[in-house]
Amino acid sequence: MKRASIVREKKYYELVEQLKDRTKDVTFSSTKALSLLMLFSRYLVNYTNVESVHEINEECAKHYFTYLMKNHKRLGINLTDIKRSMLLISGVIEVEVDHYLKDFSLSNVTLWMTEER
Repeated sequence: MKRASIVREKKYYELVEQLKDRTKDVTFSSTKALSLLMLFSRYLVNYTNVESVHEINEECAKHYFTYLMKNHKRLGINLTDIKRSMLLISGVIEVEVDHYLKDFSLSNVTLWMTEER
């Protein structure tokens, strides 16, 4: 295995552990929470330069949620999982997500126009 792959894998596991340690009480299964945290960690390792949970900011979370909306079919997640992910991650990194991303109603023109791009 290439050194870069090993480094990324190590960073991935470190991020998962850091995020798990910060997880507060969740209202859904801990298995689902862990899978959502793992998906977020995979995104961080592959698409950002984040090295630790302390480096994750609101902008990074916003980009991640946009990524989820654009790739939900490929990732095999549904709108419920995206909502859960938003609640979980905003709680873990203690940031507020833009309000339009929380509203999945058909009347949310901003969300669906973003989705089509």
